Amino acid sequence: MWILSTFESGFKKRMVNDAIERYWKENIIVIRKSKFFLWIKALIPFLFWTLILVVALVLFIKYISTSWFLWSLILLSVIVWIIPNVKVLKYFLDYKMDFIIVNPRSFIRYDQDGLFKRVSKTIDLKKIRSISVRKRWFWNSVFNNWSLVVVSEWWEAEQNEKLRAGEINFHYLYNPEACNKIINDFLSKIFNE
Repeated sequence: MWILSTFESGFKKRMVNDAIERYWKENIIVIRKSKFFLWIKALIPFLFWTLILVVALVLFIKYISTSWFLWSLILLSVIVWIIPNVKVLKYFLDYKMDFIIVNPRSFIRYDQDGLFKRVSKTIDLKKIRSISVRKRWFWNSVFNNWSLVVVSEWWEAEQNEKLRAGEINFHYLYNPEACNKIINDFLSKIFNE
């Protein structure tokens, strides 16, 4: 048994290739997170914390002469550098491994939430009630990065539980209005055939 069975670096490629093999390339849409998400959530924080680490190490080496104390500070600095970069790693995994595949039957969102958890949500295309764009925040406005929200028909969650709608949110999508139009055109083509 593979200990990281929920983490497979080739999962996205395999799912896309399976969809292409099953429905043909022109009959699927693949949606990915934007590069803005990669830069703002992963690369810039990683570079910032790495720069802080390098500056601290240079200052320690330059001004501390006691070797055991120097090595203790270096080790502590590296540990302190690792702590914020765990979150940065999570965002990098989100960028690389979170995606949506729209095929002629369903709307599937894959969400890799760290190394030990992968969640997929599927909505039957016939049960989609609405596809909308949720706009928030100044920087998202500047870089045209918003959320795509897909809401399905009401469904019964469990016996004796109230009905509720299924919803798929996909954050940090570049130009979601264009993506929304592409999906709606795709849906129109499928349901008019």
